[in-house]
Amino acid sequence: MQIQAVNRLLMSKSEVAARRTSSSAESESWVWVIPLRSGEFRVRAFEVLRDLLADDNDIYDGNMSIVHDEIVSSIDDVDESVIRAGVDPEELDVPWKCEFPL
Repeated sequence: MQIQAVNRLLMSKSEVAARRTSSSAESESWVWVIPLRSGEFRVRAFEVLRDLLADDNDIYDGNMSIVHDEIVSSIDDVDESVIRAGVDPEELDVPWKCEFPL
């Protein structure tokens, strides 16, 4: 993981994200890493139908397909979880750089 992503997670307690390959042509997919208050990190990969994104609908758990959801105990474990979710950890960055929808 790039040092900027590590600093964002540890210092500012802010999320990072990256696009991932979707399982269908009708959807888009991302991996999202969220620092939790407990000091752990949630690594979640999800897909959203493109129609929902095009109409600026609110995106929430009910209209996304979660394909990976894991809580890891340390920053050292984030990379392995992101790989399991289908993304190179070096691609993690601020959410707006990958058009993250939330």
